[in-house]
Amino acid sequence: MEKEQLISKWLDNELSESELQAFKNLEEYDDYTRISDTVKHLEIPTYNVDKQLEALHTRVNAKKSKVIALKPFLRVAAVLILFIGVYYALSLRSSSSDHYTQTAQKESITLPDNSTVMLNAMSSLTYDKDTWEAQRNVSLEGEAYFKVAKGTTFNVKTSNGTVTVLGTQFNIKNRDEYFDVICYEGSVKVTTTTQEVILKAGDRFRESVLITGTTIPSTPKSPSWIRNESSFEKTPLREVIAELERQYQVHVNVDEVFAQELYTGTFTHDNIDIALKSISLPFNLTYTKEEKKVTLARD
Repeated sequence: MEKEQLISKWLDNELSESELQAFKNLEEYDDYTRISDTVKHLEIPTYNVDKQLEALHTRVNAKKSKVIALKPFLRVAAVLILFIGVYYALSLRSSSSDHYTQTAQKESITLPDNSTVMLNAMSSLTYDKDTWEAQRNVSLEGEAYFKVAKGTTFNVKTSNGTVTVLGTQFNIKNRDEYFDVICYEGSVKVTTTTQEVILKAGDRFRESVLITGTTIPSTPKSPSWIRNESSFEKTPLREVIAELERQYQVHVNVDEVFAQELYTGTFTHDNIDIALKSISLPFNLTYTKEEKKVTLARD
């Protein structure tokens, strides 16, 4: 029996025992069943093929009274086209490489060009493996440190701006309305909705609701967070607290008056008490802990 006939009878649930076995022996059997399962969940509008075909014949040739039903092989062809379309969509979706980190997690990722990425806590990175050579685009939410293989380029797209890689080592922090890029080696191009700047080794671009996009010096050779520390320079305390929450699975309450103050310093990712002291002491604050809740206050 021809493959098309087997598929047609399978769709109508009319296969005999021997025909069913022959259908299962088809090379594409797994694909057909997987796509069929997917199609079952699609909402397809009700469509009476014979009725619509009859109406079409009536309009084209009013003299003809005989209605020709849609031939079985056309029906099978239509189903095969649907299968191919769904299969292609599933294939495209499966080519996407998605990486996510939870609270207090970090992940090391190797891109198709052998560039490496370290993903910080509560972050995500996505790229398409199949189209990498043609379109080298990486999507980032959160924070990541990139070490780019020599001779390769790609774009890192975030909600606040795009960083074009020119063979380098750099860090991107994209949190809510805070966008921070530090170049440690080589150079990168930073593009936002308002400007475009080139960063060279030792340059830093920072933009937030409080800071207009600007380039400032930066001396470290790599981001502190890959060594399990978070370092800040003249950063609003609320942003420091947000990072502490990402590293320790806690919720921190602090008066908005203190949250506006600027913090310069470092806290560890290995000991929450030491971290809280590092944050609270410069502002003469004390802290209390109750399970996963922390309160910062001034006596």
